[in-house]
Amino acid sequence: MPTIPEIATQLIDKSLSNVNENNSRTVFLVGSKSVGKSSLLHYFLDKSDQPRETLVVEYSFARKSNQKQGIDKALCHVWEYGGKLEALNNVLASIPVRGQFFFCIMVDLSKIKTIWDTLETCVQTMKDITYVTSESKPELIVIGGKYDNFKNYDSEIKKIICMTIRSFVLLNNAHLLFYSLKEPQLLRRAKDMLFNVGFGNGIPVKEKNTNFTKPLFIPQGSDTWESLGVPPSTMEQVKMRHLSRIPSNETNIENTPVATQQHAHPETSLDSLLASKYNELRNMESLDISIDYLLSLNK
Repeated sequence: MPTIPEIATQLIDKSLSNVNENNSRTVFLVGSKSVGKSSLLHYFLDKSDQPRETLVVEYSFARKSNQKQGIDKALCHVWEYGGKLEALNNVLASIPVRGQFFFCIMVDLSKIKTIWDTLETCVQTMKDITYVTSESKPELIVIGGKYDNFKNYDSEIKKIICMTIRSFVLLNNAHLLFYSLKEPQLLRRAKDMLFNVGFGNGIPVKEKNTNFTKPLFIPQGSDTWESLGVPPSTMEQVKMRHLSRIPSNETNIENTPVATQQHAHPETSLDSLLASKYNELRNMESLDISIDYLLSLNK
C-alpha cells in the first residue's frame, strides 16, 4: 500500500508536470511537539480553518503568479512532520524535492532541556539522507518557538540557550529566527521569512539581532565566533558546554547535584523536603528551566 509521501509524489507529478523546476521550492518543517509548527504554516498559507494536530506528515502547497511571465506559476511545496523524531529518517528519505530545498527545525524555547536533543537528531537525520543532486541538498533554518514564554526566563538561562543555538547555527551554516504565535511582530517576521524562501530570493541580511535579551534573528553567514565571545568550537565542544549547564531530560536524577547535596540545614528533614521539592520542579512540563543549574547559583 502506498505511503502518504508516495501518494503525494504521484499527485504532485501529475498536476505539476508542466511547471518549470526553477519556479519550485520545497520547505520541510520538523521539530518539537506542540511548538506551533501547524499554526505558523496556516498563517503562511492564509488558511482560515483551525490547525489540527499533525500525526505523521502533511503536505500543502502555495502558489504565486509570476508577474513578469503571467503564465508561469511559482510553487512552494510545504511538508510538515509531526511524528516521532526517531522515525524521521524513513519519512524524509521519501519526500519528493522540487527546486531549492529548505529544511526548517522548530525548537520549543520554553522547554530548554529538550532543545539540544531536538536540534541534534533533526540535523543528523538531514545529513544522513542521500540527495540526488547538489541542488537538492537542503538549506537549514532554525526557528525558536514560544519566545513569549522564553523571554521571561532568568537572564543567565537565556544567555546560555542563545549561545548554544547560535553556535549550532554557525557550525551548520544555517539561518536563525525566534518566533511566537502570540507576538504579531514575530509572527509577521516568520511569515515573511517563509515567503522569501518560498518565492523570493532567500532571507535578506538587512535585518539582524544577536542580543540575547531580544528575539534573535540571524541570517545565514552573518554571525561569527568573535561576536559570540567564545573561541571557534566543534559540535562536540558546543554540546558538552551546553549539557554541563543545561542537562537534558535523560540525565540520571540520582547523579544530580540535588541528590548528592550535603546537609545544608540544621534539621535533616529540611534537606529532605528541599530535595523533594526540587525534584518535583524538575519533572514539571510547564517549568523546564534547569533546576540543577539554578540551584548551583545559590551555593
